[in-house]
Amino acid sequence: MLNWFLVGIVFLIIEGVSFGLVSIWFALGAFVTMFFNKLEMINQFYIFVTVSGLSLIFIRKLAMKFLKKNGKELDRISGKEVKIEKKSTRGNMKIYTVSLDGKYWDCISVDDLETGDVATVIKIEGNKLILEKN
Repeated sequence: MLNWFLVGIVFLIIEGVSFGLVSIWFALGAFVTMFFNKLEMINQFYIFVTVSGLSLIFIRKLAMKFLKKNGKELDRISGKEVKIEKKSTRGNMKIYTVSLDGKYWDCISVDDLETGDVATVIKIEGNKLILEKN
């Protein structure tokens, strides 16, 4: 029982540091399997694989549908005009800071922008806005 609990914790840690639904299915399989500790190890493994696979197939569809719905909300940001509030450099990359919908965003642009310039949001990549000079 403790072995499957530890396996589940490891998969939860992996899920926590990754960007996306990667290993939550295996954590769920491990946590369900730990209740079958009286069975032989090979049967426990089959339960783990079955529960992980079924949760991957069925729950993932629901989760992706939910996440895509939220993604559409981010699409509304595209095309908005923003004012550059701060310009900084990280390595060889210029990072611009803007305020949009009450949140501060890090932005990048192929155009050279200065503080006070107005730019248009083209798209979102990861957690950064991609800007184009007006």
